[in-house]
Amino acid sequence: MARPSNPAVVMILLALGSTLPVGSRAAEADFMGAWTVTSSEPAPWTDAKEKPVASDLNALIAHPVAFLRDRIDGPAPLGCRKPHYEIKSYSPDMLFQGGLDKPEKQAATLGFKDKTIKTLETGCDGAIDFHFLDSDNALFALNNRIYKIQRKTP
Repeated sequence: MARPSNPAVVMILLALGSTLPVGSRAAEADFMGAWTVTSSEPAPWTDAKEKPVASDLNALIAHPVAFLRDRIDGPAPLGCRKPHYEIKSYSPDMLFQGGLDKPEKQAATLGFKDKTIKTLETGCDGAIDFHFLDSDNALFALNNRIYKIQRKTP
């Protein structure tokens, strides 16, 4: 979103409670809104035969997640009051808190196409980061599993 240059437009937006993008917050529109947890697979750093935590799968798969300005609505541990969103650029070695042991290869296998990956840090308890494959798909890690979220289309 471009910054309005007309002072009257700026005043109207501020009066309506809208905020103007500043720095890394400018990309908020890229992730705000409704998403759904769609799938899960073993994380590359774990034994593929390791059984997933059934309660995690039941609590997350097919459940909605909504990124809102003042909170994240979603199942535990994704829900959060008062997130401090930051968009960062990660290299493959930083994905999933540095959990990949062959970052370039594993990132490509997971579907990341670029050497720089847009990542949403929420500032919430649990430090779950969302790594974007593209504007409608992101991955996050929890309990040695990689989960995919997809943007809900209207």
